[in-house]
Amino acid sequence: MYLRDPIAVPADSVSRRRYLRERVAREEAEALLEGKSRELYDANQRLQGLLSTMEQAVHERTQELVESRVAAESANEAKSVFLASMSHEIRTPLNGILGMAQALDDSGLSDEQAKLVTILGDSGRLLLAIINDVLDISKIEAGKLEFEIIPYQLTELLDGMRHHYQFRAREKGLEFHTELTPAARCLVKTDPVRLQQVVGNLLSNAIKFTEVGSVTLSVDVIPHRSGKSVLSIKVKDTGPGIPKAQQFRLFERFSQANASVTRVHGGTGLGLAISRHICELMEGEISLRSVPGEGAEFHAKVMVEETKGKVAQCNGRSTTDAGRSLSNLRVLAAEDNRTNQVVLKHMLKKVGLTLDIVDNGEKAVQAWQKTRYDMVLMDINMPVMDGIEATRRIRELESRNMQEPTPILAVSANAMVHQVAGYLSKGMSGHVAKPISRESLVEAMATALRAEGRWPE
Repeated sequence: MYLRDPIAVPADSVSRRRYLRERVAREEAEALLEGKSRELYDANQRLQGLLSTMEQAVHERTQELVESRVAAESANEAKSVFLASMSHEIRTPLNGILGMAQALDDSGLSDEQAKLVTILGDSGRLLLAIINDVLDISKIEAGKLEFEIIPYQLTELLDGMRHHYQFRAREKGLEFHTELTPAARCLVKTDPVRLQQVVGNLLSNAIKFTEVGSVTLSVDVIPHRSGKSVLSIKVKDTGPGIPKAQQFRLFERFSQANASVTRVHGGTGLGLAISRHICELMEGEISLRSVPGEGAEFHAKVMVEETKGKVAQCNGRSTTDAGRSLSNLRVLAAEDNRTNQVVLKHMLKKVGLTLDIVDNGEKAVQAWQKTRYDMVLMDINMPVMDGIEATRRIRELESRNMQEPTPILAVSANAMVHQVAGYLSKGMSGHVAKPISRESLVEAMATALRAEGRWPE
């Protein structure tokens, strides 16, 4: 029997009452079942609606996130392009400024003229330091700050810092002290360039803000339970000190302790932020202890690995020795900027090599085909044919004619990491960033010649 099947009506009254009760119960059950079914149907419809709404919301939110990511990547790419462009546009004229200052310094000047040229050079190098700071922040944001871990004698760190900052301190009437503990007279594996960058930032700030007294650099090496060692670097000054309320801002980007700092001393406020990031990437930290009126002490710690042996000294040759060894070479330079052509001539004049200069890549290829050069100095951004294409054609001709590769050194204002990597991948032997110094250029030339087996013995 089914729920809706008719029920036979019994003849007797008892059976009739039972029948009526069963009928009422059945009708109530049917009504209850129908009500519950309707409730379930309505609930299911609401769930379907909510699901559809949720799917639409998730889709819209996902689309917003995708669009935001694309916009952020586009903005980051635009920023990188802008920084690269600005770096190039500033470095190119700066190369002329610093190069001409060096040429003037070499020309035999009176004391007064020499002072003016020194100020000119210092101002140019300050501008270069600001450009490098901005590029370092960009590399840190992109996670592309590079480290080169090599053996390094810590006595060299103190000698280098003393050489660069002692004179600057004495100019302000300050005493300059360095302290190296016996434990720190050792060879460690670290990145010397980044280490010098951190210490240089700390010393530069200490000297900048101290008017009376002294600046002290202390270096120590402390064993660590990890098996490595902690390189402890302290820079202490007798300056005005820094109020507690202002200390937290010092390690923020583009920040100074207060607004008057920029007006009085200048600077971008990037040095300490960069130093903090470098220390953190080298498994360390940087901290400050200061009381107003009692000076300040910055304490940088990085992890290093103590090692034994001797540091390679580049075959024992100094830059002067390298310059003498280049004296009989014939070098081709491709450079379209006339000021930079003059800079190259003055820089390499004392070396004594034969230098030919052309103003675009096409002429460089033609000159290389006519004359056997020992090296090519190649600018990148040139009219008619750029340095990358000129290098490609020279390498192609060498391969076709089964010739030994000519060292080709990129001499360019494009100095970002990915740009330099691109030059090397395209067949160039090395890179020197503008603005260039005679020492860096000569050393880079010598390194490239050794790498290609063309070093004159």
